[in-house]
Amino acid sequence: MNTSRRATLTLWSLLASTALATQGLGAQVGPEAEDPGVWAPPSFGLRVGLDNKRRRNVVGAQVRLPIVPGGEIELMPSVDVTFLVGLREYQYNVEGVYVWDGRAGGLYGGGGLGFRNSVFADGAGRKTELGYTAVVGFRLVGLGLIVPQLEYRWVFVDAAPITYQQLTIGVNLALWRPVRRP
Repeated sequence: MNTSRRATLTLWSLLASTALATQGLGAQVGPEAEDPGVWAPPSFGLRVGLDNKRRRNVVGAQVRLPIVPGGEIELMPSVDVTFLVGLREYQYNVEGVYVWDGRAGGLYGGGGLGFRNSVFADGAGRKTELGYTAVVGFRLVGLGLIVPQLEYRWVFVDAAPITYQQLTIGVNLALWRPVRRP
């Protein structure tokens, strides 16, 4: 089994284990967490990780904007920089994600559009290509305004010889407390 497949299998196992382990946490947040009059908070944050195919470091930033009051659907624009030898690749994403437990956090998944700025062929100049993205992740709510996350993203760009894969860990700062405690 190659390293890429092993990393992907490890990530899926980690996400599934975490989801199963946290199924009972929703009952502990209290009735205010389900109050339809309280919107899930927008948040912004930073992430670091590894571009799985290039074996290089990735640094990024994102904003999470709830589209519905319960926080189940979010718009998530983001930017990432991959540090290659002699080259920096830039990735701009606009994704929609579904958060299974809404403002209580947990697993999320979705996809959207990605714009990759790089050199895609030998001798060619730098250009930006449109592609598609898919993302899965897990975020832990309940630590006040700090919201950690683990995320895996695929970037599909026709001009690129590979499918980019990023495994990142990040932290977001919510603009208000994500879950109201009794």
